[in-house]
Amino acid sequence: MMKRHVAMVSVAASTFLGLMLAGCETRKMEEEVRSVDWYQANNAERAAKLTQCISDPDKYDATPNCINASRAENNAKAGTKWGDGKENIRTEPKVP
Repeated sequence: MMKRHVAMVSVAASTFLGLMLAGCETRKMEEEVRSVDWYQANNAERAAKLTQCISDPDKYDATPNCINASRAENNAKAGTKWGDGKENIRTEPKVP
């Protein structure tokens, strides 16, 4: 009776371990996480990443690279001038 119990536990543990290791092999490699500074310095890659994030938000929106690319885009837009005066829109407010 004892040998049977030990054998069943060993088989169950081996099966469980085998399934866990098999799951590790099929796991998809994640892409390298890029910083906000990197996305600010690489405009084309930032635009491509933002396009990917927008195309499938359920899959990509909360990923570190989408967040960093979005922050870099916001930083880039925040650094631009409001307008050149000829557009008659979004001009800088006059401070009294």
